[in-house]
Amino acid sequence: MEETLSNLQTYGYIALFIYSMGGGFIGLVAASILSALGKLDLTLCIIIACCGNIVGSTLLAYLSRYQKQDFMRYLAKHKRKIALAHLYLRRYGVGLIFINKYIYGFKTILPLAIGLSSYSLKKFILFNALACMFWAVGIGICAYLLSDWVKDIFEKLQSYPYVMPAFLVILIGGIYAILKIGERRK
Repeated sequence: MEETLSNLQTYGYIALFIYSMGGGFIGLVAASILSALGKLDLTLCIIIACCGNIVGSTLLAYLSRYQKQDFMRYLAKHKRKIALAHLYLRRYGVGLIFINKYIYGFKTILPLAIGLSSYSLKKFILFNALACMFWAVGIGICAYLLSDWVKDIFEKLQSYPYVMPAFLVILIGGIYAILKIGERRK
């Protein structure tokens, strides 16, 4: 266990940067929780996650702008989503760049749509950088503050060892039931 924490302190920042390039927030939440435990630095985690997200989104927009033919082969199944992203971009403008960080599945489509459109890359990079800062600070601080609350809950649950397995069984059963109901509707 001690070796794992030592590796996290050594390679955690690199993993956070790479994970944040894909737009995922779970890495930032985990890093913030480790910061609350004193294993990582919160400010550095927020800065690294922000930089990773900026690089990832900008790279997607840039590559889709200048490598359209290569990207269009992979995006053939997603033409409807990209067209919808174009419409949303016209309707909501810059606000959409700020909101897209919190919408699962859309945070990848919007930079691709911007790259494929005539939208200014400089404008996108500027507003994307601001959106990434708000995203990283918001998620990082919330996870850091809530980590004490979660730690208290786990400490209380240690006196009732049967609660956690029961909770996991109920959670997995609930997810399975929801997926089965979704399959029937199709």
